[in-house]
Amino acid sequence: MENQVLTPPPVPADEQKHRTGPRWNRIFTSAAIAVLAVLAWQGHVTRVEMRDIQADLARRLADGDKTAQEASTLARQGLESIDALKAKMGGLEAKQEEAQSQYAALETLYAEFSRARDERALNEIEQAVSIAAQQLQLAGNVPAALAALQSADSRLALLDQARFLSLRKLIAADMERLKSLPMSDVSSIALQLETIMGRIDTLPLGFEHSPPVTAKPAVKLVTKPQPKAGATKGGKAAPGEVPADAASVPSPSLAVALAQDLWREFRQLIRVERLDRPDPALLAPGQAAYLRENLRLRLLSARMALMQREGKLFAEDVHQTRTLLQRYFDTQSRPVADTLDELAQIERARLTMNLPGLEETQAALRAFKLGGKR
Repeated sequence: MENQVLTPPPVPADEQKHRTGPRWNRIFTSAAIAVLAVLAWQGHVTRVEMRDIQADLARRLADGDKTAQEASTLARQGLESIDALKAKMGGLEAKQEEAQSQYAALETLYAEFSRARDERALNEIEQAVSIAAQQLQLAGNVPAALAALQSADSRLALLDQARFLSLRKLIAADMERLKSLPMSDVSSIALQLETIMGRIDTLPLGFEHSPPVTAKPAVKLVTKPQPKAGATKGGKAAPGEVPADAASVPSPSLAVALAQDLWREFRQLIRVERLDRPDPALLAPGQAAYLRENLRLRLLSARMALMQREGKLFAEDVHQTRTLLQRYFDTQSRPVADTLDELAQIERARLTMNLPGLEETQAALRAFKLGGKR
């Protein structure tokens, strides 16, 4: 019983067809309604989306218009700014051109000033070297020449340019040559001049010269010895005794002595003397004092020239002193002769020997000046 299957009774074909047709119609109708509903919903959704899209598009268009207006405003402002910048650039270009022209003018002025400064410095250096050469040639003053060369070297050091290095080397070589020159013993010569100045007042003048005094021979009176008491007998005189009446008669030798004295005094009235130089000039006492003071000033000037190493002036003062001594003072006097000998030795002393020249340095300076002018 349990294994039996209940089966419905068969339906007839017409009835079966009648039952199957409406079902499919309902299915199709339901499907169509569903499709229409879906399409309606889809259309509604599409319309909503289209409306949103249109609203969004309108909003975006409005924003775009606003942005476009702002962009247009910004573009207009940008154009205005560009025009202003162009105007400013034009002004800046004009100012730049003006600045460039001014800079070129300044460069030209600086070049001229630098060239003028170098020329002025070279002129000063050339003048210093010329002074040094003059001191060496005219006065023989080595310290003054050294000072002038040191001044020129300092001026070149201030310029601090490599092209003047060769010139500085020449000046340094000149200074080394001057420093290596042998110098006289200045201190001993100054002491000799001081000693001579101290003895000026004691030197005799030429017109005060007196001839040498010859010693007068002593006059001897020849007398007879007196007779001794008791030496005579009978009233006769002893041998060698002079009688009393003969003692009052002058002796012949006494007369001769008197005659010689008279002749000697007569000879003193006339004097014959050899003069190797003209007669010395006669000076009043005041003039003699001025003469001695002039000699002292000459020696003092010679001493100052010695301290300053001015050889020409030193030799001239010593020579003038010797000339005054030989003309106005007694050259036969021992002090005057010794003074003249000392002055001759001092005059022969040279403050500097074999002074070098500065021709090479001066030629280099002239070459630098010619190169600067070109």
